[in-house]
Amino acid sequence: MSKTIEQRLQMLEDIQAISELKAAYCNGADGGWDRPSHDADTVASLFIEDGVWDGGKIGRGEGREGIRTLFTSFKRFPFAFHRITNPIIKINGDTATGEWHFLVPITLDRDRARWLGGIYSDEFVRTPDGWKFKSLKAVSAFVAKNESGWMVG
Repeated sequence: MSKTIEQRLQMLEDIQAISELKAAYCNGADGGWDRPSHDADTVASLFIEDGVWDGGKIGRGEGREGIRTLFTSFKRFPFAFHRITNPIIKINGDTATGEWHFLVPITLDRDRARWLGGIYSDEFVRTPDGWKFKSLKAVSAFVAKNESGWMVG
């Protein structure tokens, strides 16, 4: 069954809105050069009330308050700079899924500079306030040391 131009336009608008939501997430998680990293309030606001952030061994937050608490604990990572690529966004009415590759230079506890790489697998829900994360799952593909650290600024 062929989609109408209105349906096709709506799908493109939804994909754009979800891409902007993902960018807002990265912006809220990143920092360390011009602002503190891991803005817990901003990140939590991007999820529905009972949303889930699942980073495997890194941690898990359930509900906005759980996500806020988790991201507050991530202040121990004073520098983060997400690079996300290869988006695959699929819209299904008022729900959607998305997958991205990520590459994150990050400073862990005690100034240990690392490269993190992996896949984000996300679920989204359309709300009266626009698209929000229902769940975000980060699966690590690799971690690599950066012995020279980051020259910030």
